[in-house]
Amino acid sequence: MKKLLLITFIAICCGNIFAQTTIFKGVVTDAKYKTPVAYTAIFIEGTPIGTVANNVGEFSFPVPDSVVGRLVIVREGFTFKRIAVDTVVVNQIKIELEPDDFEQKTLTSDSSKIQYKPFNRFFKKAMKFVLNDWIPFGNPQTNKFDFGRIQTLPTYNPIEGVRLRAGIASTSRLNPHFFVKGYAAYGFKDQKFKYRGEAIYSFDKKAYHENEFPKNNLRLVYENDLYSPGEMHPRSGNDLLLITYRRSVNEATYRNFVEINYEREHTNGLAHTIWLRKSRFVPQGELLFQRDFSDMRIPYEALNTSEVGILLRYSAREAYVQQKRKRKPIELESPVFFLSYSIGLKGFLGSETAYHRTELSAQKRFLLNRFGRLDAVGEFSKVWNAVPFPLLVYPNQRYRHHIENNAFFLNRALEFVADEQYTLRTTFVGDDFILSKVPFFDDLGIKELISLRASYGRLSDKNDPLRSSSHIYDFPPASYRYGSTPYVEGTIGITNILGLLRVEYVHRFTYRDHPDALLGKVRVDVTL
Repeated sequence: MKKLLLITFIAICCGNIFAQTTIFKGVVTDAKYKTPVAYTAIFIEGTPIGTVANNVGEFSFPVPDSVVGRLVIVREGFTFKRIAVDTVVVNQIKIELEPDDFEQKTLTSDSSKIQYKPFNRFFKKAMKFVLNDWIPFGNPQTNKFDFGRIQTLPTYNPIEGVRLRAGIASTSRLNPHFFVKGYAAYGFKDQKFKYRGEAIYSFDKKAYHENEFPKNNLRLVYENDLYSPGEMHPRSGNDLLLITYRRSVNEATYRNFVEINYEREHTNGLAHTIWLRKSRFVPQGELLFQRDFSDMRIPYEALNTSEVGILLRYSAREAYVQQKRKRKPIELESPVFFLSYSIGLKGFLGSETAYHRTELSAQKRFLLNRFGRLDAVGEFSKVWNAVPFPLLVYPNQRYRHHIENNAFFLNRALEFVADEQYTLRTTFVGDDFILSKVPFFDDLGIKELISLRASYGRLSDKNDPLRSSSHIYDFPPASYRYGSTPYVEGTIGITNILGLLRVEYVHRFTYRDHPDALLGKVRVDVTL
């Protein structure tokens, strides 16, 4: 009987202890940009009681009512903060952290660097201006529109010559749920106007722009611009700073399309996009859409398609630092996976062909201790039907995400035709490696770069105009099947020049006997 009373007493005491616990729940945001601050540490000063906020700044943890003191909030890049426990509303704590502006303080406080490196300081400011990419229209604290993108205002490519482009994008100050965005461009060589317009509805309220994590957007897009099927993924943005149609001089098209899509990102790392798109492709330059019928060669003015598709993406520990329109990933070492499936709808909205296309991609960054990092991207693509050659798969059609792996450089855009393809891209960037031992390079932050890229594919007889019974378009004159070996090219160079540029020598290892093959070249490119 005594044991029973003792057990009952202990149970009552424990129940009282547990009942005297309050759940502290809230969110941590950036005081300047009003965006979530991921992975912030929140704890009671002098105790082990606390937690770490999730990837959208939300936190929740139990605190005994007997505890007094202060909440301590700590996050790299932000000013340390303390809040008295008895002053917070425990179930709706809103914590704003001030950015510490470490880079700016370092720049202004070190007088020796200011005295001896004014040129470096100037380029840092210029680089920051370019990387910010957008300029507020009016007062930065109240502006409803931004002007940009700075990185694509003037560009050059062999098809358009000098290209000027300018655009605007609305901010949440116009409406926190509805956004508009667009650009207009003009090429002085082809003397054609290009443009793009977007209307976006975000189901979640945004702090500044529509692409803040996590996205939950319904989007309507219309675009009329230059497009190379061999140098761009069909769903890539038309960014001519990084894609300058280097090898598409006579193998590009003008494309206009209208699309409605819905994109959703979840805090668990899963994201999906579904879309319906109608496109029209018009060949440019010497590129022709034509078919041979016996002794007749019939040209076609354009290719019309309609498709519906879905893209699934998974990125473990996905989180971002979000400052106005910048969305910089925090976690780069977690693998990222893409799976997409699209269906061409023949006869729907004037579409001329039916097809099924599958794509799978995996990306991973490996940290090699203190020596540097290795980025790797592997991809598989397959088109299951007989289709015109602009709808086949090519080495540079790939999804971009966190890690940067540049496109193939020495192969022509439509040099290798395939309906089943495998590609591998690897890039090593040094850290505490060779150049870091040289004070001059170490001071400038310049790093060594080594990369290797390979692609291999197969072309079914149904997609070979010489063997197919489907009367598909003839291939361009200098397009080839893969042989028994993959196409391989590699580079060696330096990167992070002024935080923006890379210079490398690119060498072609295989298929060097192709007519007009570019065997090697020094390349200057932009790394963002």
